[in-house]
Amino acid sequence: MLSSEEIKDILYSAIESIGNNRIRCDITSNIDLSRKYIDLIMDECVTKINLEPNASDNDETIAACSLCEALLHFMLTVCSLPSERKIQVKDNLSIDVVVPNMTSLNRTPDKSIIIEIMKNKADLNRIAELQLLQPNHKNIWLISVTPFSTRCRIYGLSHERQLFDNIFSNIITDINNFLKATGDKSLRLIH
Repeated sequence: MLSSEEIKDILYSAIESIGNNRIRCDITSNIDLSRKYIDLIMDECVTKINLEPNASDNDETIAACSLCEALLHFMLTVCSLPSERKIQVKDNLSIDVVVPNMTSLNRTPDKSIIIEIMKNKADLNRIAELQLLQPNHKNIWLISVTPFSTRCRIYGLSHERQLFDNIFSNIITDINNFLKATGDKSLRLIH
């Protein structure tokens, strides 16, 4: 199985092959282009990651989720969307991403999103804990390789619409639309 560092190397190699500045400029001028770039980058990286010999399904799932997490962090930065990442809430609970930030989540949960990457079946048990932090289940967005049933919003890594209602490549535009709809005025830098 590839390490998370190897996956990040593959990701940033794909980003550099397109051009970091090109991605940044295009998305800054039109955030809808994030879909195109997420698809391009994911396609290139998934091809390289799947070349790993003797990988179990679980290994491939963890690798795909690690790739999604790193790409999501990159895209949030490129788009200057307000977020906090890798927040330790309790000893046994951390959150992958909060939009726009923890202060907003604590004060006005309806104006905040929790985004979690579901790497394995054990992560499903964390949904109930997340709902204690974010009582609005529609504002808990999960990223998963495998479809499952929940009231939360799930973003799938598959382009097959019949498996998932939402696909990963739409997540940046959906975050941006959410922030607009909630009237978020967080500082955003234009590149």
